[in-house]
Amino acid sequence: MHDGDIPPVLAPPAALGDPASRAHDGSHAAALPAVAELFRDHYEFVWRLTGRLGVPAAVVDDAVQDVFVVLHQRRHEFAVHGSVRALLYGITRRVARRYRERAARHVELVAEPEPAGPGLDEELARRQAAAVLRDALAGIDEDKRMAFVLADIEGMAMPEVAECLEINLNTAYSRVRVARQLLQRAIARHHARDSRRTP
Repeated sequence: MHDGDIPPVLAPPAALGDPASRAHDGSHAAALPAVAELFRDHYEFVWRLTGRLGVPAAVVDDAVQDVFVVLHQRRHEFAVHGSVRALLYGITRRVARRYRERAARHVELVAEPEPAGPGLDEELARRQAAAVLRDALAGIDEDKRMAFVLADIEGMAMPEVAECLEINLNTAYSRVRVARQLLQRAIARHHARDSRRTP
């Protein structure tokens, strides 16, 4: 993206206030809030989603900015009939698809920097556990994976998950339940392999 394409409402998240002061989503807002407000309130949510939707770590920031550029350029076309995050999820999913196609890479979850300093052993153990979860999630089809991510990682209520994924509530519950079962089996297989390798 060129600098000239960046709308003036976009600014680094730190410049937009303390996350603790952020407002909660309105469930039945008739009009889209200001883009600056959406950026302030939902930047981290969109950032996490882009990684979980397979955008390569090196271009996650670009993809996030593209999501809010779409909102800025087409803000008069959008109205919020339910969850603001459901609207953002739909835009983020389309932007992420473009980035995946450009990169021609497989799905990857959010990459993290290498640990350093005190508590290294604990941090390495946490990273290893996170890697097991990422590998297990990567083996689940996208429909079930994203239902699990939205419900169990993002902490969304199931009606909001259903709205994001444009499915009925029973289907959302079913996808999350199946994803949990598949993850448990994948993690159990990983631990079984590790125990066989341990002398």
